[in-house]
Amino acid sequence: MKRLFSILFFMIFLFSFKASHIKKENILVVLAHPDDETAFSPVLKKYSKTHKIHLLIATDGRYGQPIKAISVDSLIELRKNETRCACNILGLETPVFLGFTDGFDSSLGIPEYFKRSKLLKEKITEKIKDINPEFILTFGPDGDTGHSDHRMISDMTTEIILSNKWASTYPLYYLGWTKADSEKFKMIGGLNTVHPDYLNVSIKYSQDEENEALKTLDCYKSQFSEDEISEWKTAEIKDTTNTLYFRQLILSKKRKEKF
Repeated sequence: MKRLFSILFFMIFLFSFKASHIKKENILVVLAHPDDETAFSPVLKKYSKTHKIHLLIATDGRYGQPIKAISVDSLIELRKNETRCACNILGLETPVFLGFTDGFDSSLGIPEYFKRSKLLKEKITEKIKDINPEFILTFGPDGDTGHSDHRMISDMTTEIILSNKWASTYPLYYLGWTKADSEKFKMIGGLNTVHPDYLNVSIKYSQDEENEALKTLDCYKSQFSEDEISEWKTAEIKDTTNTLYFRQLILSKKRKEKF
């Protein structure tokens, strides 16, 4: 009897241990600014039905469309609330704001830039471990619109995956735009593009999912005018392909001895 009890106890312990180490159905989206999720929003709405989706936002957005009538601190808080509004519509988890200064470059001096870079990588690494996602989404090296912060967050996230040998543990997918996508958004000067041959993942979404995603644009009163929101919605609805493209980071473990 004691032996049977011991076996049962061991099996329960083993099951509990394994269960605690199984990756939950989480998706982590690593972004530079509040509102960056608008680029991914139809796919986020689609996957919110089956996954818990976590937004990790690196900067405070203080330089995005500054409003003269309010202080910088008020704008930062307003932008946080705008993102919370979007997350509620999309059915996402409460967004995590890391609070680094918008405009993440070397303008404050190289030593300070290195210090902030190190700290940001530590924060992102910590969140990846904590959330334990099924996969990670971020911008590609093209940076979406080419914004330096978009390129930065892509670079930081990729570096973390490479340095920890996490490409298989946490598959990384970069959002990518085609020339057709860039043409669709010519009203903002277009987008940086990736050749379709390198976009190895295509995600279809329904019109209902797109409609819900488009509602989030109304959250961002500080960032977009009514005309800009209207133009954006019109362009999206006119495009009936309802597909977003991504490129998975795929690495070869075979080491060559020549180029």
